Amino acid sequence: MMIEHYNRLGRLVENHVPITLELNIETKFTGDHEHGFDTVAEIPGTDPKLKDQVVMVGGHLDSWISGTGATDNGAGSIVAMEAVRILKSLGIKPKRTIRIALWSGEEQGLFGSQGYVKQHFGTFAEPKVPEPANTPTFMRQHGALSTTKEWETLDAYYNLDNGTGKVRGVYTQENWAIAPIFKQWIAPLADLGVTTISNRNTGGTDHLSFDAVGLPGFQYIQDPLDYETRTHHSDMDTYDRLHALDLEQAAVVEAIFLYNTSEREAMMPRKPLPHPELEKQMTAPIPGIYPNGVPPPTERNKNTENSPGRTHRYPLRRGYLR
Repeated sequence: MMIEHYNRLGRLVENHVPITLELNIETKFTGDHEHGFDTVAEIPGTDPKLKDQVVMVGGHLDSWISGTGATDNGAGSIVAMEAVRILKSLGIKPKRTIRIALWSGEEQGLFGSQGYVKQHFGTFAEPKVPEPANTPTFMRQHGALSTTKEWETLDAYYNLDNGTGKVRGVYTQENWAIAPIFKQWIAPLADLGVTTISNRNTGGTDHLSFDAVGLPGFQYIQDPLDYETRTHHSDMDTYDRLHALDLEQAAVVEAIFLYNTSEREAMMPRKPLPHPELEKQMTAPIPGIYPNGVPPPTERNKNTENSPGRTHRYPLRRGYLR
């Protein structure tokens, strides 16, 4: 179905117009345990003390079948490859090793990057109470995190997976100590349009696999263009939707981030180690204060309380979000 046809159906539904559809669906199942393959390469580090530390960059090679996956995520894969090519062509001899990884299985649930992280960096123990067999992966509870020696040497991971638009900034993924570092790095990039540091989380792509095990994983902020409205997971996700100049800008920005990370004296700051096995304890109401986890109405923000149609909850503690 073309996305314009789908949007028309959406508008009809919003206006309560009855719709009748006739569908002819042809599909097949190929098995429950299909193999996926990640593509990995690197520029070896040259500093005797730092060469075992690794700075990573990546995107995902798989796509949805309705198009050719040019913006999701051929664009991110192209940019990662070009960023590494730029550094290689300039004869850069990075202190730390720079590694590129192009993932498979992202669209099915970050399987390529999750498998790589599980194999190289860390795994979560099974919860004490087993999950039902049909529980989706993203809803499963986890036990304590066990990390590897490689976990100690992974410096940072950078990802681009929001289409073909220019890079406008970067999310810190609530890693507050990173913000002043990124701010310094993007100051010379203002003429390229890179000006924004957001301390918010952003999800939906492979940096989450690294963030989940306490490693610095980051996603760039991009111009949205027609990514969400037209090309994302649609039959219009094709080569003609790519913007070459925007991709060149993104590759330059990513190459600079890789180089700056590889040359720092210290590794990038990390967030506290995740403890999902303590999530229930961390998010439980505080006894004797607000047993239900919600302050009484008299203590809520008056402006919010008086806003029609809005409610406000005061989170007393923040658990680890996967």
